[in-house]
Amino acid sequence: MTDTRPRYEPDETFVPADRRWLGLDRRTIAPTLVVFALAFVMTVVLPIIDSAVSYDDKVVPGDVLAVDGDVTFVPEPGWGITSGVRTGAALAGGQYPPKATVVDGGVTFTVRSAPFRGDANALLDQIKTTTDALSGERGVRITGERSTVTTESGESGVLTQVAGPRSRGVLAAFVFGDYGVQAVATEPTGNAGSQDEAVHRMIGSIRRDEKAGE
Repeated sequence: MTDTRPRYEPDETFVPADRRWLGLDRRTIAPTLVVFALAFVMTVVLPIIDSAVSYDDKVVPGDVLAVDGDVTFVPEPGWGITSGVRTGAALAGGQYPPKATVVDGGVTFTVRSAPFRGDANALLDQIKTTTDALSGERGVRITGERSTVTTESGESGVLTQVAGPRSRGVLAAFVFGDYGVQAVATEPTGNAGSQDEAVHRMIGSIRRDEKAGE
């Protein structure tokens, strides 16, 4: 006789017992471990390496770094310069690079500039809504209310708090003429504001100096 009883037909997501380990599809274990390993390297290993590296190019008193648009700031002596150039060392064509970064231990301070039309609040709005605005800052996002910040040269901007999975910091936005400037400082959450004063001094030193392009 022919067996006419209905047969069980598993759906497409069914994983046979011989291909499971602890209830998981063995094919997905290796890719998952790779993702966890990369996340561990990005959030734990790299910050540790950053804090342990001795930088060859260190800031000395009197150094001034410049970015595109002849925007300058005074980095803290003793910090390491990981990108950017000093005033008077413009690239080919007389332009400065769009970014400069200095570090001290686990603290990173980056200044970026680019052409922009609008005021500092509009720039901060754009930064908040642009996915890549804080690229390179390990998932940092704006989290706080904005307040007014004034530089040593009397220029006003806006300041807000930022945070990431394992970091905290501040972001300042300024507009000098037709250039927008973003300054971001981040540090591991365990540092508890170890360089807050230094960061605020560097933010306060930001200005547009036409002589920087000479």
